[in-house]
Amino acid sequence: MSGDDLVSPRYEPWRFMLTVDDVNENPREAAAQAGGAGAPAIINLSSGINSRHPPQRLVSFVVGAASDPLFWEDYDGPYGHVVGRAAVAACESLRGDGRLELGIENVIITAGAGAALSVAARGLRHVRSAGADGEPPQAIVPVPAFPMAAACLAQAGFGIAELPAAPGHRWLPSVAEVIAAATPRTRVLYLSTFNDPSGERYDGTELRQLVTWARDQDVTILHDTVSSDISCAEPVSHLLSIAAAADYLNGVVTVGGMSRSRAIPGFHVGWLIAGAALARQFARLNDLVAPSSPAIASPALLIDRLAAAAGARSGGGRPAPDAQDLATAWSQVLELTGPYLPAFPGLEEFLGTAAAELAEDGAVSELARWRASLRELLGGNAAILREEFGDLVGEVPAWHGDFSTFVELPALRGRDYLATTHRLFRDDRLQTLPAPVFGCDSAWWAERGYFTRLSFALPAETWAEGLQRLRRAVTRVG
Repeated sequence: MSGDDLVSPRYEPWRFMLTVDDVNENPREAAAQAGGAGAPAIINLSSGINSRHPPQRLVSFVVGAASDPLFWEDYDGPYGHVVGRAAVAACESLRGDGRLELGIENVIITAGAGAALSVAARGLRHVRSAGADGEPPQAIVPVPAFPMAAACLAQAGFGIAELPAAPGHRWLPSVAEVIAAATPRTRVLYLSTFNDPSGERYDGTELRQLVTWARDQDVTILHDTVSSDISCAEPVSHLLSIAAAADYLNGVVTVGGMSRSRAIPGFHVGWLIAGAALARQFARLNDLVAPSSPAIASPALLIDRLAAAAGARSGGGRPAPDAQDLATAWSQVLELTGPYLPAFPGLEEFLGTAAAELAEDGAVSELARWRASLRELLGGNAAILREEFGDLVGEVPAWHGDFSTFVELPALRGRDYLATTHRLFRDDRLQTLPAPVFGCDSAWWAERGYFTRLSFALPAETWAEGLQRLRRAVTRVG
């Protein structure tokens, strides 16, 4: 990578992504591309965000809450605002079917999922010891994987053990491969509910095996849940419940965020869930990443987590939230916030106002319906790729409900990854995110083909136009 990079983590896939972005996300480059009369719009086929407009009722509720003095404070403590923390704890408790005992002391609100990963990585480095030989502790990261988690862990001082799956396997290493990759220095295993970029996931049996192994080897699981609750095609195994059943709940650190999944990338709000003692340590780092979370994030998080809780067990199949689950989640929020009412003047009144959003015409129901329509869009775009562009891509992994997929472009086999990515942007107005961003290096990937992430979270017409443009480009370049 560039010799003038003196500050980014010493994790090459992260630096490779930044070098891609030096062109593909450069405002001057974008202005030059858009300058010509009649020039087609730039299409980001590998976007990490959701391009749909957010639900209007959700936005209106948050804007209205901005006028409430309860959320005027610009500092709400290192843990974040009690409303957001209660909403996260209530959602996860409901998904755990009563097997989880989570309170606000287990939750930290952060300025986005990336901030949560950074806090978790730095905190774990302080509480997880180095090996007996004095070498830094090790974190196992499956490949491919979006590089932020590994970059945060590397920046914190962990050694990164990249773990690709065996040839011919799905884009996830097997449980046996994970266990075989561990060393006496292994202290962290990174997992995501849906693998980013491939969209693949571990099933309940595999997660139970991994939790049991982690417990027995004293390995902390760093679990990334970003986008996992909005688009699932079927109920997804709940890792925190599995960990609780194995008496290892304190061995799992969970991070999440709503910016991507709710189509509000500029409004960063994330969360971190951990055992109370560990959460207390993490909170002492949270202020170094951002001066607490913005208090105004909590009203959005309240609606978001209520909608997630009320739809979690339907597998995305119902456009309306389950009334009983919603009532249970709301009751849990009230129970968790109750002890803190004297400390927050106006909190009781705000909760009374927020209760109106639980109605059929409220923000929670609108968000649930929006979630169902998004799932239809993602599934429809997955079908377009599979049925209409089989000549463009290699084998397409089965769609399990996530935002992205990871495919080969056979016509580009042997092409330089970085130069081709920049050429697609400059010549064809296409932004793509190639395989070396997601672990290992360009030489390793070149031996296997030319792979890239594709994101389904685009309007169908934009998605089809982008793929048609990509088809023309690879035909010309290849």
